[in-house]
Amino acid sequence: MEILKEIYDRCVSIFGNIFFWMGLLGIALTIITNIRIRNRARKGSVAGNRSAKRIAIVTGASKGLGRGYVQAIARQMHDFDIEEFWIIARNKDALTELAEETGACLPIPLDLTDRASFDVIGEMLSSGSYDVRLLLNCAGMGLSGTSAQIGNKGEQAEIDLNDSATVAMVQTCLPYMSAGSQIVNIASITSFQSLKGFNVYSASKAFILSYTRGLRQEVLSQGISVTAVCPYWVRDTGFIEHSTGAKSSPFLSSTTDRVVRRSLRTIKRRGMASTPSIVSFLDFILGPLFPDIVLSKIAGILNLKRK
Repeated sequence: MEILKEIYDRCVSIFGNIFFWMGLLGIALTIITNIRIRNRARKGSVAGNRSAKRIAIVTGASKGLGRGYVQAIARQMHDFDIEEFWIIARNKDALTELAEETGACLPIPLDLTDRASFDVIGEMLSSGSYDVRLLLNCAGMGLSGTSAQIGNKGEQAEIDLNDSATVAMVQTCLPYMSAGSQIVNIASITSFQSLKGFNVYSASKAFILSYTRGLRQEVLSQGISVTAVCPYWVRDTGFIEHSTGAKSSPFLSSTTDRVVRRSLRTIKRRGMASTPSIVSFLDFILGPLFPDIVLSKIAGILNLKRK
């Protein structure tokens, strides 16, 4: 028994040291990467294409987080080095109203589940001299229920808007970006764990987080940063009511203003992921440590009453 105890203690000591040093190495590499991105971005802001019109493109801008980001950034356009917004959504009237409210906005009513929409955006970008300083991919949707209840059409719609449209927007805009440009993708707390009743939605947002990480490495050498925003439930976007049919919001749910305000801090720092609430932060930390079934039970306790 003494021998087994000694072996056990040595294993704990060895693996403990390994994980400790791996953790320190990970933190050091993250800091170095962020410093490299910020330095290149700073040089890009100074030495970029000053003759081109510097624009921000925001999808899903008619409501929710997309609208919130336009309203917030419109008050600090100089900080983001932009002159004009291109705001994209299906609701033309809502886009026109937002443009009148904030100014310096070009409304572009498009359905991003239609592949032809990206040809339109590409043609607009190629028709002039533009430098896309900021791309905010906020368009998205979520449906709640079993696979049988949602059906193939509904699940495919989630993939088309949440994932395919995000990738297509990046592909379309990336040739018109330069050092200092930023890409922001809206993920979710479900990026860290699958949530019962949101199978495809959870998977689509896990894709967004993984895509953001990979793309961030790919464009690092160009001085372009990529950030994923991973909020918990946001109660004033209409998403909860539309996706779940709920009468009330989950416990500790957030607001558009709070998510936008907190995530902009991470975006300005050019961080990889923003967890703009205590719930999403804890899920980010604890998600890899607990089985999905445990986290789903906890989410159920915090969840809302259904109709």
